[in-house]
Amino acid sequence: MSGVLAGKVVIVTGGSRNIGLAAAAGLVRRGARVAILGRDGAALAAAREGLGEAATPVAVDVADADALRVAIDRVHRELGQIDGLVNNAGTSYASRIEKLRAADVVAQVAVNFLAPVYACQAVIPHLRAQGGGRIVNVSSATVHEEMAFAHLSVYSATKAALEQFSKELRVEVRGDHIAVTTFVPGNTMTGFGSGWDPQAAGEAYAAWLEHGAYWAGMMSPEPVGEAIAHCFDFPPDCSLDLVVMRPVGKRPKVMEKDL
Repeated sequence: MSGVLAGKVVIVTGGSRNIGLAAAAGLVRRGARVAILGRDGAALAAAREGLGEAATPVAVDVADADALRVAIDRVHRELGQIDGLVNNAGTSYASRIEKLRAADVVAQVAVNFLAPVYACQAVIPHLRAQGGGRIVNVSSATVHEEMAFAHLSVYSATKAALEQFSKELRVEVRGDHIAVTTFVPGNTMTGFGSGWDPQAAGEAYAAWLEHGAYWAGMMSPEPVGEAIAHCFDFPPDCSLDLVVMRPVGKRPKVMEKDL
């Protein structure tokens, strides 16, 4: 696969760990230089060490529109071009709707929906200047499955909004030879939910258990990231508009430690 993206530059938000890091690794294997964006400087440094010189870490809060635009312009200035974008950064808080905390609602809307909008706005002029490019917006199976997990109303709503935004974006930019892919991963071992309020998490887990005794389990981040990178393998006149990737299997509903 090496060389498919030789000379290309791709930005990956949330690129310091889990799916984002795996996607960045897949892009590097294809010859791309990657700019990995995230808030955690230490995690970015560790990711850079693992990815090698092809990776440029950029510390930024993607929910800050002005800071994100500055960061993307910096990537263009330092690396000379931008050919692709993976909007992967995301956050979630489990809660019954009547107990939703305003700050958690705002955080999810900001990171999961507004940040990809801001990133697309900032990157489109650079892609157009390159004669085209690719944008991959990472959604969630919670949009398509009634009980991927429970009490994720706002998280699911932000991802649904991102999917509709992607449809509109695809129509607007196709004349600029910019492809837009909506990538929908199923349950993946990412530490999803590690920062949730324990009581809210317990209520969500109990509600999830009520909907059937079995589930398909979780995928590891590596094949998911590889599938995202694969979206960049196609000729400029071809695109995967929608990719849905799910775990396969049947096992008792015992939550893996790191979900």
